[in-house]
Amino acid sequence: MYRNKTAWFGGGNVGFYFARSYNLLWNAGMKEDFNTLKHAYPGYEIWVGGHSLGGSMAALASNYLVANGLATSSNLKMITFGEPRTGDKAFADAHDKMVTYSYRIVHHKDIVPHIPLNGMAEFHHHRNEVWYDNDMLKAVFKECDAQESPFCSDSHLDYEIEDHHRYFGMFISFYGRRNCTGDPSN
Repeated sequence: MYRNKTAWFGGGNVGFYFARSYNLLWNAGMKEDFNTLKHAYPGYEIWVGGHSLGGSMAALASNYLVANGLATSSNLKMITFGEPRTGDKAFADAHDKMVTYSYRIVHHKDIVPHIPLNGMAEFHHHRNEVWYDNDMLKAVFKECDAQESPFCSDSHLDYEIEDHHRYFGMFISFYGRRNCTGDPSN
């Protein structure tokens, strides 16, 4: 999954798996849906978000939209949850220039944002991490504006998969499988 990289539209290289997945989704109907909504609501801000693999897709989508003139940096906002490292340093730098409102939210000991390990195969996070070193039930967090800050989630070495599945009291995977209906806590 992380061995092969490919050049990305907005600059740098990203994991081939992520790029292929994004392009399949874009060409399978997301492009038409995006253009329809953009023309129906031309003054609206564009918000892009996702969890885990969806976080990588959100990073690619926001970068793609700005790089291809489908959105501007000033009207696009991106927030991800538990996003793995998606591309190399050149991608992170390009993303930071194009997607100025960009936040990666990390829950306590979530392991996925640390995959692949920092520096492995030259993968690198884009900036603005918001780290909740707690259960996320209170608005107590630390924001680190650097790409790979040692002062947020990289400040510890103990990771857990459980924290990847629960954000802000929601069990993300099950809630998503239920089309975001029902009790989000289970």
